[in-house]
Amino acid sequence: MNKKNTRWNLAQNYEKNWWSQHEQGISTTYFENSALELIEVYNQISKLTKNTRILEIGSGAFGIVNFISESECRFGVDPLEYYYGSVAEFVGKREKNVKYITGKGEELPFNESFDIIIMDNVLDHCEDPNRVINEVKRLSKKGTLVFFRQNTYNWYGKMMRFFMELLTIDKGHPFTFTKSNIRSFFSSDFELKKKSRNGYFPTWIQELKSKSLKDKIKALLFITRDKTTYYWIKK
Repeated sequence: MNKKNTRWNLAQNYEKNWWSQHEQGISTTYFENSALELIEVYNQISKLTKNTRILEIGSGAFGIVNFISESECRFGVDPLEYYYGSVAEFVGKREKNVKYITGKGEELPFNESFDIIIMDNVLDHCEDPNRVINEVKRLSKKGTLVFFRQNTYNWYGKMMRFFMELLTIDKGHPFTFTKSNIRSFFSSDFELKKKSRNGYFPTWIQELKSKSLKDKIKALLFITRDKTTYYWIKK
């Protein structure tokens, strides 16, 4: 097993442990609200129907894709699906028209393109981000809408997280991205339809007030993330 694969397995174990601690009573509000926003944006460029093909990469326990009930062609792919699909609490919140598959974003088991592709804070967990983005491009056609949400950092935050990664301090997130990194992934093949962000300062205040020592340390070191949402349309 090579070093990259070993690091990815560590991140997957971290993710599985997090979800195993939240199996009971987990709220779906975040995913439902994200789905409503995505539907609103998509209906501005096309019309959502039962035949709209939707893929979520890194769908987790249910994902945003689960709450776009207008479509009957929905797929969720996640390396931990073998686990999520075994938890009754998660399965009980899933809609029957979504097909969940155990798989990696680097090797998606599809040949047909999709109308909507969703990636919600997934790329920093992956084994090879460039391969995942190439798969997104492969499965996109003219007009495909890509919902891409990612925690981003400024140059200082990325530099500090580089040193954190040398010591494997944040086991769940092997990769760190700036907004410039995200633009470089998409801008040549996609047009930006919409962008929104939480902002660094509100996140910094939240972490400073947090009861978590880890959050307070990040705030005091100014390693603050900005959750940014992009809507890209394939040219």
